Amino acid sequence: MSSAADRRLLDLTHLARQTFGDRALEREVLALFEQQCVRLLPLIVAGEDLTERADAAHTLKGAARAVGAWRIASLAGTLEEALDEGRAAETLARLDGKLEKAIAETRAVLAERWRNAAA
Repeated sequence: MSSAADRRLLDLTHLARQTFGDRALEREVLALFEQQCVRLLPLIVAGEDLTERADAAHTLKGAARAVGAWRIASLAGTLEEALDEGRAAETLARLDGKLEKAIAETRAVLAERWRNAAA
């Protein structure tokens, strides 16, 4: 990763510490993280129950912190707090798709990482 923005999307130094430098484990952990993003985002944004939405945001925040996806962790944390405090509508409006964008950008970084690893 070349830019500071990419490093904020995915901190590879943190990830390497979490996976003990094991590239196979890193790939497995990141694949699980991607699955979590896909599964949890719809619950956070449009879930039926505020508690369910807050729990999904909390889970995503923890998963993002585990892999060093700091932007996703920060946004999920903001949403979790807003949902817990009943401020979901205004917080979602203020963030206006930023979590979705951060997830998409992080997944793009991961896809590039997989392409580079395969080459």
